[in-house]
Amino acid sequence: MKHKPIRVNWDELESAFDNPNQELVYYVDLVDGHVVLEGEGEENDFDEDDEQYNVNPVPAASPGSDKTRAYIDTLTVDVKLGWIERFIAETENLEPELRTKLNEALDSDEPAPSIIEALRESPEGKDRWYLYRADCLHDMIDDWLERNGVTTTNPSPWS
Repeated sequence: MKHKPIRVNWDELESAFDNPNQELVYYVDLVDGHVVLEGEGEENDFDEDDEQYNVNPVPAASPGSDKTRAYIDTLTVDVKLGWIERFIAETENLEPELRTKLNEALDSDEPAPSIIEALRESPEGKDRWYLYRADCLHDMIDDWLERNGVTTTNPSPWS
């Protein structure tokens, strides 16, 4: 469904996509373009006010039930590992030692800390990875905007 164009805060949107906390839920308000956070403990913020004024709190809309919200999918470990696999396969002139260490890290029981350690040992490789990762994240955001019919009035900084 297409919505009217909205102004988006690109830094907030990128942060919402990049947040690994599974307990936090972000969405974009399709009316005003704000990136909104719903999370554990948020509902408790209003309990005292509701009791004081004897008002029943309005229940939060469940994900997908409100046509004025576009919920953001959490960036999973599997997606990040897929990005590392593609980085290894697609990056030309990657240091052979780093390529080997990253492949070994992917095959380990706990790949995330092993990948971080391998990247720490190669500042150039680390920089290349973070540029590659940013491109992947931006592609993910662009795809999400298109899937959700979100048109922005301000172009993304990576466009």
